[in-house]
Amino acid sequence: MVVLAVASALTLSGAFPTGSDAADGVPVRFAARVSWVAAQTMVVATDDGVAVNIDLSQVAQDEYQRLAPGARVIVTGALGRNHIQASSIESPEP
Repeated sequence: MVVLAVASALTLSGAFPTGSDAADGVPVRFAARVSWVAAQTMVVATDDGVAVNIDLSQVAQDEYQRLAPGARVIVTGALGRNHIQASSIESPEP
């Protein structure tokens, strides 16, 4: 149920392609703002204000260790059961 909610939120925000099934492993890429980061978990808010749980366990720590709340990021990864399994976190701001 949570996967469907995340997929629906990302579809509405334009980050998730319409017509795609909310299946594990579906690639996603979207822009958001950091809400918080703790250990290997980050929560971001999409431009529509939807909170999305990001698993950072597959991302190099130097890609996210300096991120602060409010920082704009581009998340690349795959849809998981109740989160996004990130493969990359990019900062579009210098």
